[in-house]
Amino acid sequence: MTEPRGSINGRDMLRQLINKITRRGHNYGREKITLSEQKEGIVELEDLNLQSAKLAETYRRIFYKVDPALVFDLVTRLQQDLKNPKPMYTVEVFTKDGTDPQKSRDHILQTTGSVPAIFDKGTHYVSHHRLNLEILKKLNDIDYVLEVMGDYAGSAASNGPQHDIGDWKKIKDKVNNK
Repeated sequence: MTEPRGSINGRDMLRQLINKITRRGHNYGREKITLSEQKEGIVELEDLNLQSAKLAETYRRIFYKVDPALVFDLVTRLQQDLKNPKPMYTVEVFTKDGTDPQKSRDHILQTTGSVPAIFDKGTHYVSHHRLNLEILKKLNDIDYVLEVMGDYAGSAASNGPQHDIGDWKKIKDKVNNK
C-alpha cells in the first residue's frame, strides 16, 4: 500500500510510538526515557483512541444497519490491498416480515450482481459476491432491510447463512455489560 508522501498511517504512527518508548540502549536493551517522553507517548495513544472512536461513530452513522465489524473489516482490507478494490464476502441481509421475497431477491441481485439464497420465510438473504463500500451503502439504504452482516470469504465458497438477526447487537451488548 502506498501512502501519499509525508503522510503517516495509523500503523506507522503506532510503530514510531513503540520505537520511541522502547529505544535500544543500555539497561537490558532499553534506555531510560524521560517523563516528558512518557507523557508525549500517552498523549499520542489517547489521540489514537479518540480518532478511532470518531471513525467508529462515522461508520455507525453512515452504515447504521450494518454490523460494525463488517464495515471495519471491509475498510481495512480495502486499505491494505489496493489491487483488490472488491474483496469477496458472504453477505447476509435481514428484512422485515412480510417483505416480498421476489422483490427482495431481485433488488439484492441488482445491487450486488449475485443471486441470493433465501432463508427464514423470505426474511434472510445470503449471497457471495465482491463487496465495496458503495454496494454496502446501497444494501444499508434499502428501506425494508433491518440488518446487514457478513464475513470475508477470500477465494473460498460461501458456507451459507452463518448469522441470526441481531447477532452483532448481542455481541456489542455482551462486551458493554462486562
